[in-house]
Order: sequence, then structure tokens, then C-alpha cells
Amino acid sequence: MEVLEANPQGMRWTDLLAAVEATAGSTPHNSIHGGIHNLLTTRTSEIVKVARGTYRLAKFVEAEDAITGLQEPAGSSSPVAYEAPEPDILAEQDFYRSFAEWLEENDEATVASALGGASLGGKWGTPDVIGVLKPRAQDIFKFEPQIVTAEIKVVPNQPVIAFGQAVAYRLFSHKSYIVVPNSTNSDDMSRLKSLCSIHGVGLVTFALNKYQPNYSVIVLASVAAPDMFYVNSMLERLKASEPGLLNKLF
Repeated sequence: MEVLEANPQGMRWTDLLAAVEATAGSTPHNSIHGGIHNLLTTRTSEIVKVARGTYRLAKFVEAEDAITGLQEPAGSSSPVAYEAPEPDILAEQDFYRSFAEWLEENDEATVASALGGASLGGKWGTPDVIGVLKPRAQDIFKFEPQIVTAEIKVVPNQPVIAFGQAVAYRLFSHKSYIVVPNSTNSDDMSRLKSLCSIHGVGLVTFALNKYQPNYSVIVLASVAAPDMFYVNSMLERLKASEPGLLNKLF
């Protein structure tokens, strides 16, 4: 219970077992294993299984649900904007450039740049980062350029919003990434991993430190053919709003 108290985002079974064993002295492994199993199956009002093999204290789940309820009033069909209590909280824009560089460094894009805001307009929104993977002069095999987009969230409790936007970007991009804090709770992360694997969306986590974000791939994005109507529609809007960026990318 103390270990779970110290890990409010929840813990996987194996990590919980290892943490208890580290403080259990000479207690046999099987005794610890059986004791934890008994704890998790009998004290279900205090401990919640939030995902496959992942457990969390019920009070933390209830507290998070209460906050979510305040942010998304019953009957509201659209998400309520999150208002951070700290005035100096990091902004998504703080990570646009570094993630664009990450795409280039990992050969996900030959050239990438921050976009963000609402510069493209339209119903499907504007990616935070956009890049293009295209053949270089020295490449023997020449391939068609691939558009890569990314949606970045700095608030750990907005994974569903990020996923919806990243999926929408697949209308006009060959690869789409969700980039979320590594402090996202284990339940949401498990759901994101499953959804991304099913739909071919990439998932990357990062530390909330704009100087050392330490991007880490959880799920690689799959290449898919976008709808060319939406590709050209997006590029027309990009040409109208950011002609310099269009030339840089293509």
C-alpha cells in the first residue's frame, strides 16, 4: 500500500512486486508474490485495476475523475479548455521545434518545422509539427514524398483529444504522431498504446523539460496512403498562410 501511495499514477504488477521485494529483506519470493496477489484481490475497494496488469489506489482514480468532471460538464459535447493553476506552466509551443528536430534526427522526416496554431483553418485543425520525408540526391531508390504530422500535448490528462486530432491528420498525411508527457497515467497510456497500434498512429512520450525533453518512441507510426483530395486541400491552405514553409518542405 505504501508503494502504491508513492506512485499515484499507478504501477504494473511486475514493478510493484520488485518494489516490495526491494524492502522485504529475507522474505521468500513466493511469500511476497502470494501476499501481493491476496492484497490486490481482496482489497478491491482500495485498489483499482486500471489496465492490464496495472494497479492504482482508488483515491487517486476518484480524485482524477472529479477533476475531469469539473473540466467536462455533463451534457457538454465538446471538451472544456484546460486551465493550468500555475501561471508559468509549459506551453505546447515550447516543444514544437525540438520535436521537429527529433523527426529529422530519426529519419522520420528529411525536413520538419513547427506549425501549430490555426494557420491552416478547416474543420480538421492544424498539426503542431509538419514534416516531409523525401529522397535525397544520393539516394539510389527515389520514392514519393511522405507527409508526417504530429500533435503535441503538455497536459497529461488530454490523451483522447490528442488521439482524435492525430487520427484526423491521417486524412492528409502518410504518418501521424501523438506526443504526450511521460507523466500520463498508466491507464491512459495503456489505452493510447492499444489505440495507436490498431490505427497505425505513432506514440511518443517526453519529459516536461523544454531543454531536455528526451523523446521516446512507444509505438512507431505506420505508413498509410492519405486521401489526395485532403492532401491538396491542406497544401493549398498552407500555401495561402505559410508560403515560405511550403517551399521549405517541398
